[in-house]
Amino acid sequence: MSYPIMKKITEADWDRLIKELRYDEDVVYAKKIFWNKSDKEIMDTFESGFAFTERCEELLYMPPELFNYYYHYFPEFIIRGNYDRLDTPGAANCFIRLLEQKLEDHSFHYEEPLMLANNALDFILDNIDRFNYAPNIYGDFLPRIKALKHGIQHYPITRH
Repeated sequence: MSYPIMKKITEADWDRLIKELRYDEDVVYAKKIFWNKSDKEIMDTFESGFAFTERCEELLYMPPELFNYYYHYFPEFIIRGNYDRLDTPGAANCFIRLLEQKLEDHSFHYEEPLMLANNALDFILDNIDRFNYAPNIYGDFLPRIKALKHGIQHYPITRH
């Protein structure tokens, strides 16, 4: 799924951005995971064991152009809930950490990915007992979610 207002990412875009980033290993690897893959193939890479942590890192290090195009898979993964019960707080933590960083970096260029983020945060809140059961490891998600929802509400969209 991509958004009609977004330009489709081509292999030339990937190659240009990889070159601009001086062949950053994280982005080179992300191309192998995301480029020219179907939605199902990409979602399968999120849902394969604890691999969502790797997808989180790849999204974290993507330049904004790529991030905005591929980000929607992570909130979709969170809402689908196809992860082990024991991985639930880890999935939420990865998602929240990615969102915190990308909001801070002003990496969101479109309203639609922020709406998806808000939906995923609402899903976590609606299932908070399921997600927040390991606060000794990840901390309490409630204040972080509250801060994120405030940040999303006041986020300045600058289309690129």
